[in-house]
Amino acid sequence: MERAFTVIEETMNKSAITQFRNFTRKYQNVTKWNMCSDYCFDDKNKPNNVVSFVIFPYIVDFDDLNKVIEFMQPTDLKNCRTVSSSFCDFIKSGIFFSFNFVWGKNCILDKWKDKQSMDRVIQDYIDLTELWQETTPKNAEYYKRLNKQLKVLQNNTNRKSFNYKLLGRIVGVTFLASYLKYLLLREIPNIEVFGWFSDRDAITIWNDEIYLVFYQMISHNLISNKLSSERSDKVMDVVPGDMNMFYDSLNRVADFICGAISDFNDSNGQVTGKKQCKLIEDAIADNDYLLIMKIYEKSVSRGIHTKIID
Repeated sequence: MERAFTVIEETMNKSAITQFRNFTRKYQNVTKWNMCSDYCFDDKNKPNNVVSFVIFPYIVDFDDLNKVIEFMQPTDLKNCRTVSSSFCDFIKSGIFFSFNFVWGKNCILDKWKDKQSMDRVIQDYIDLTELWQETTPKNAEYYKRLNKQLKVLQNNTNRKSFNYKLLGRIVGVTFLASYLKYLLLREIPNIEVFGWFSDRDAITIWNDEIYLVFYQMISHNLISNKLSSERSDKVMDVVPGDMNMFYDSLNRVADFICGAISDFNDSNGQVTGKKQCKLIEDAIADNDYLLIMKIYEKSVSRGIHTKIID
């Protein structure tokens, strides 16, 4: 994961960080932040695998923000016939910032999805929870719970149907979520609460929501090592678990952005429908509050070409 961190940092800390700082500068005094996310993997009708995150400060009540989004765009992208101009303007308004990762061929985040690599990752994290019980006894019960969940996962690997590919994807997605949390904490030092509200799919529901264990451990490790353990401990994590999808409308922004980028063929500038075309042209292209990064085996690059053929 250190290699993945390095290549993303190298790209992020060029012009991309200026773009993100122009956004965070407006909200330096906000102590509560949230992130929604959506994913598109292995869709035979889409040219790209995409992970989309939308980060926003808690300056408007969830219920009120849900109502605004529902009014502009009442359904997810796959169920709507058209995309409203007001929703496109909303995506470019600067209320939130969107990070989008296109998993290119031989993506560095896909390199650890084989059995040997994943078995080693599981054992490493089991060992880590046991170490933390000794070094941080005040949180021993919490680490025991993580340890138990990881050992259940380890036992499940004995099943013939165990999905190592999905586990690798989960580790990759939770790494990206952890990286963005780290990046936000690096740029805004007074954050007290950070919530990650993901779309509900195979990534989040598999093996009793094991993604939460990896997210909690990876983010803690990353922030403690790159910032400080005090910085990590200061922030309260909010995750929905099996709660009702009270944030379903909020996640619609990530859903539309992810759907459009996954549909965009960078080699010829084509998309499959008018609604995707409108999103690329009116919401994604020239958006100061949106980044697209292509992740390859050894590198990360920014952007997509924005030529659209309808």
